Formats: sequence, structure tokens, C-alpha cells
Amino acid sequence: MKKLFLFILTVGVACSCNEDTQAGKEATDPKEKPGKRTAQLDMDALTASPANFKLLLENEHVRVLEYTVGVGEKDQWHTHPAKLSYVVSGGKLKVHLENGKVINAEDSSGTTSWMNYVGKHYVENVGSTPVKIILTEVKTLQ
Repeated sequence: MKKLFLFILTVGVACSCNEDTQAGKEATDPKEKPGKRTAQLDMDALTASPANFKLLLENEHVRVLEYTVGVGEKDQWHTHPAKLSYVVSGGKLKVHLENGKVINAEDSSGTTSWMNYVGKHYVENVGSTPVKIILTEVKTLQ
């Protein structure tokens, strides 16, 4: 559990430290409302990695995705809006960030976590078990 918390904290800090965009605005501007990112910052996970993300439910408030990554597999570069994650089947992952940093994580089955916007990254399964996570992405907080 400590490793998961450390992972969440590290990714949150890394994502909040994005460099300025071409428009001169930080990618994680605290004044910006959730879901109001510019198109050039958003790389939809479902579109970028359809082999890894499956749409389970979508409405005007949330989108629920099933994420799977097999042993030795990688997904593609993508981003996430604010989201809740539930680890169905855990394992060892490497999260590759746009700035070149790599975060090693060991997700345990049955754990949940909340994360705000997650910047450009891709994930690699470096463990010996397939990983499955249910993601509930927030579209609106109303």
C-alpha cells in the first residue's frame, strides 16, 4: 500500500510539473476547470490504446474504462482526466513520463486511488502477471 501511495504521489507531482505549452499556459493550471483541457494536451487513452482500454459505460458525468496490459506489453502515449482507479488484478508496472522519467509501481489487487489530471505517459507491464484496472474518468463535477 505504501508503494501505491508513493506511486500516486510521484505521478501527481510529475504531472503537475509539466512545461509550458506553446500558448504559454501551464498544462495543469489550477484555475482551469476539470475537463477543460486544450486538445493538444489531451491524448484519449481509449483512442490511443484500443487494445488496452475497453469502454464499459459513458454518460455526461463519467466514463468507465477497463484497462488491461499483459505481461511484457506496453500501451501507447495517452493522458487521463481526473479519475478513480480500482485494481482488479495487480502487478508490476513501469510508467514512462513525457519528460523521460520512469516510475516503478507495484499495484496490489483490491486497491483504489484518486488522481487528478495525468499528463502524457505510457505504461509497461514488467511483472509476471497480467494487470487489470477499472478507471472511472470524471467529465464533470456537477
